[in-house]
Amino acid sequence: MDLQVAGLEDLQDRVERALDRIGELQAGTRVQSDALFSHPFMDNHTEFTSFAAFCEESPWVLDNRSDIQNVPREQLNDYVATTTDFESWEGMKTQAAEEEIIDQIIS
Repeated sequence: MDLQVAGLEDLQDRVERALDRIGELQAGTRVQSDALFSHPFMDNHTEFTSFAAFCEESPWVLDNRSDIQNVPREQLNDYVATTTDFESWEGMKTQAAEEEIIDQIIS
């Protein structure tokens, strides 16, 4: 049985935007932390309501949210494991990126 489905242009546009976003993330393009770590993501996976709160409550002075990149990875992983559903900073970033991309496709 052959099926043709019409009206998929909107879905195609969303998938193309999501693929563009994947490319940006893989290339290391700077992203807004509040966009990547959305309030729903932080509510669902951490003890915090925002990424700003995650940074403010950390044991380090993070004047600029990009300062988190200067924290020794082992210490950051310990903080993430203690305050989130993740075992590592890399795991938290990866899950946030996946959820952002899925949200782009389904919304």
